[in-house]
Amino acid sequence: MSKAGRFLSVIVLMAVVLFPYQSFALDTSCKTKYPIVLAHGIAMNDIPCAIEYFNGVKKRLESKGATVFIAQVDKIAATGTKAYQFANYLNTQVYPKGYSKVNIIGHSHGGIYPKYAVKFSSYTSSKYGTKTWSLPPSKVASITQIDSPNQGSPVADFALGINGITAGLAGIGVNALYTTIFGAMFGPGESDVYVDTRANAYDLSLNGAAALYTKLGGNSSIPGIYCQSYMHKMKSFLCLGVPQIGVIQILALTMPIQCGASTIGYRNDKGPHMPSDGVVSEKSAKWANYRGMEDGGLFQIAGIDHCNATGLPYGFTGFFSAPDKYEKILKDLKAKGY
Repeated sequence: MSKAGRFLSVIVLMAVVLFPYQSFALDTSCKTKYPIVLAHGIAMNDIPCAIEYFNGVKKRLESKGATVFIAQVDKIAATGTKAYQFANYLNTQVYPKGYSKVNIIGHSHGGIYPKYAVKFSSYTSSKYGTKTWSLPPSKVASITQIDSPNQGSPVADFALGINGITAGLAGIGVNALYTTIFGAMFGPGESDVYVDTRANAYDLSLNGAAALYTKLGGNSSIPGIYCQSYMHKMKSFLCLGVPQIGVIQILALTMPIQCGASTIGYRNDKGPHMPSDGVVSEKSAKWANYRGMEDGGLFQIAGIDHCNATGLPYGFTGFFSAPDKYEKILKDLKAKGY
């Protein structure tokens, strides 16, 4: 054998010793027993080749063995209507593929309408009539909430106030945005079918959410389903969102509403409204097995706002990584047998 041949043989032998076969095996660290269904919040959904609501999350989880679906429901609609659409999505797009149960992970309002879908089987809207569906608890393994406004947000009250002052003009404008403009921009499939700005805002307001919170069983888990919640914190100074170096946090505009609501005691019986992610307070986000609040640590100067929690709007969120967060959640669900 030539010197070159012997040298190559040594290199191959070293590669086998230093990097054994198993190190090249597929990563299945996020391969949960049941598939994952991601549920988006209000105003935005996951639009292929245009908007990635869960920025980089699906790709990361699938690279580690997970089966991931992203539910599509109306962006601006009543909780009950979204529950109807969510149940229909599962019954037409997920369960027919042979899955007996799912793990639901919902951000913001996406953590609430799945609860409604499981707890109830119908919703009546003065605008769209009665919708019925079937989603028994036996078909859901777990529900994980991330920054969900279970007890509402002063930001929704603020939005309702604006709508009321203008005699509904703001609501009409938003309705048009989600029925016409979104359809024109991204195709007819992105137009909201049951758009209802005022109903959606009321369900997330302090009074509306309080009534819904009680109706859905308060802080109690749903029997037969593992239920948990996570929260993120945006850092503030003098009621203003702290700017992240090199990054514009769009929720900095809502932080004064949350902070001011606590400072002036606005509807204090439904407070406190801080700490907050700019939209949802920790008190509002706590549900069932509360897994704690994360602010990103010392180097995450601005903390983690409501949008950062899914990687919105552009994927770069400082020292916090949404894909990392979801990966940890899946590994935990897998360890628990879900």
